[in-house]
Amino acid sequence: MAHSKRNTSLPHFTAYERSLLRSTWGTQRTRLSRDSFLPFGSCRLCLQPARSPVVACASNGDLFCRECAINDLLAQRKEIKRLERERHDARNRMQDDEARTLDEAKTRELREFELVSMGLEATMNSNNNNNNNNNTTTTAGSRDHPRKRKIDEATEAFRQREIEVNGKRRKVFELGEAEMARYARAEQERLKKEIEREKAESTKSALPSFWVPSLTPSIDVDPTAKPIKLSPICPGSSESNQHDYSLKTLVDVHFTEAKDDEAEAGTGSGMKDNDKMKKSRICPSCQKVLTNGLKAMLTKPCGHVICSPCVSKFMTPQMTVDPHDPASSKDSSKALVGRMLCYVCDTDITSDANHKSKTSKSKNHHDPDGDPKKDQRHTKIKPGLVEIRSEGTGFAGGGDNIARKGGVAFQC
Repeated sequence: MAHSKRNTSLPHFTAYERSLLRSTWGTQRTRLSRDSFLPFGSCRLCLQPARSPVVACASNGDLFCRECAINDLLAQRKEIKRLERERHDARNRMQDDEARTLDEAKTRELREFELVSMGLEATMNSNNNNNNNNNTTTTAGSRDHPRKRKIDEATEAFRQREIEVNGKRRKVFELGEAEMARYARAEQERLKKEIEREKAESTKSALPSFWVPSLTPSIDVDPTAKPIKLSPICPGSSESNQHDYSLKTLVDVHFTEAKDDEAEAGTGSGMKDNDKMKKSRICPSCQKVLTNGLKAMLTKPCGHVICSPCVSKFMTPQMTVDPHDPASSKDSSKALVGRMLCYVCDTDITSDANHKSKTSKSKNHHDPDGDPKKDQRHTKIKPGLVEIRSEGTGFAGGGDNIARKGGVAFQC
């Protein structure tokens, strides 16, 4: 009998279904405009221009306000403690349940042993009574002699650690302490599984009304098997590139800001007064305004921000001694061969610099009084350069302009 096929029973998508897949279902993609991007120097948490002092993640260059970063760290620490406390409580609860199940298994094993013993004694008593009745009806001389001979043979075979089974001589099976313990553990495991199965069957609801909250079936997942985060995760990281951060690894960022007259000269006459008072963050070398289109590099641990072209021009380490240096400064020039220095404060930011050179230079340039707290603050910050993360510019090649929202498309 011929009948029409349903539209959803085809082995392929129709043109209309493909249009629905692009517009409604599946993974949605859209191209962002310039208005959707954060301006340079904005906080990743409050989405406002980062207020001074500004701190940045030392590994990926994410900018935050100090207050926002500290609040986020405290909130994540609280959540980590709560998860650890729940994990500890769940582990204790599971241990209590296991101990209770083991006690119940031991009680059941003892009860079964007593029942089996009582059954065996009753059977043996009935067999003995039958044998006594038979012995009274038969003559003692015709029955006792062959039975006594069999008992003697069995006793002698047992003494030789052998016994006859189905006409064959076999050794007597002996149980050691290890074998007895293994059998006891296996029996306890069997009883525990039986008890758990009985509990699972007893908790099943008789009514199939799964929509009722009290009768909703639940999946008992081991809470101790869930992975928990043991360190705060940087809020500026993505799902594919998650990284940790802490208060000790936050770098103070020192922007070079334009003067008031330069900021007013760069703004139009139609701007408001508060817009004129805003200070632009510029590169200390070329005096260009730092934007999303100009890559900015952060020096660690001093925290100065310089544009990428100036870094490649003025901060390239020298591999040879300058022959034009005077004789008095040749020793210091030799010590700086292969070293990268900050353009603003001449701090050694070479990644492979040892701790002594870093400590001495940081004392000379940052802390003339030799404050140990500042040195301790930079102990976990590795020297080097990191690019400050910025969003796109609105052009096709300027940053990640595509926003994606994952979805699943099914075909009936």
